[in-house]
Amino acid sequence: MTRGRFLMDGMHPLIQLLYLTVMSITFLSLFTLLGMYLVKPLFGITTIDLVTQNAITNPDAVALNKNQVNALKFLQFMSSIGAFLIPAILFAVMKFPGGDFLRLNTRLRLSLVLLAIVIFSIVAPFISFTYEMNQELNLPATFNDVEKMMREAEDAAQKLTQLFLKMPLPTDLAINLILIALLPAISEELLFRGCIQQVMKEWWKNIHVAIWVTAVVFSFIHFEFYGFLPRLLLGALLGYLFYWSGNLWVPIIAHALNNGGQVVLAYLHEHGFIQFNIMADEPLPAYIILISTLLSIILLYSFKRLSDQRKFIY
Repeated sequence: MTRGRFLMDGMHPLIQLLYLTVMSITFLSLFTLLGMYLVKPLFGITTIDLVTQNAITNPDAVALNKNQVNALKFLQFMSSIGAFLIPAILFAVMKFPGGDFLRLNTRLRLSLVLLAIVIFSIVAPFISFTYEMNQELNLPATFNDVEKMMREAEDAAQKLTQLFLKMPLPTDLAINLILIALLPAISEELLFRGCIQQVMKEWWKNIHVAIWVTAVVFSFIHFEFYGFLPRLLLGALLGYLFYWSGNLWVPIIAHALNNGGQVVLAYLHEHGFIQFNIMADEPLPAYIILISTLLSIILLYSFKRLSDQRKFIY
């Protein structure tokens, strides 16, 4: 038995998750500090905290300074690697060195990948509806101060997102596809579905509990209360796609194309190719939401039936 395997053998799943949490916090801190150190030689910026504050209070002014925007994107890139990617890879090595704990090498069926992409496209109106519902939620009067803080944090995150989605050049689109679509899809799926969900299943002995608890953690870790419900449902959807397909590339690809599609739509709207503005909070007709919901259920059932034909033991 290798030493790496021994590190996790017989260890309670809760302790394993604590190891993973410590690694995530540690590498997030290290990579954030490294990123802040590198912004000066790379972008000529010495006060990155001030740039971050200005991005929230005066995003239009920051948008005019390409170096400042790129510095913020670079910090986002570094924090994603530190918080999600590195801990997930290290944990997988500790859990099953030399093996395929993350399930990246199991047989990948193109039919399941294509169906997962269709599901994410069809479910979008329903998810948008849940976002509108989430926006209407209010905390009891006792927690007015807490709600105000959450609203302010949500507004700040929204302004930063809008700043990132300003893409005057094709190179900006390419950078955003990496930063907002590709990197989060790979790093977050490795950590949440690849590591946390599998350890949760080991702990609870129930895949449905594992999927939904992981989805709660996935949504909570983004610290956006008014987007908690839709992100929770997306996390659960990704969890079931992973469970049914048995291959982590399925949720990774679906996650990447979901995020990437929003980036491309924002780019097309900015340059006048389409009128639809993805950042606008425009309610959808009820019949669209109903059709989206019904078709999503049918497609999910079809996905499960198709994946069952693989006789994959999970």
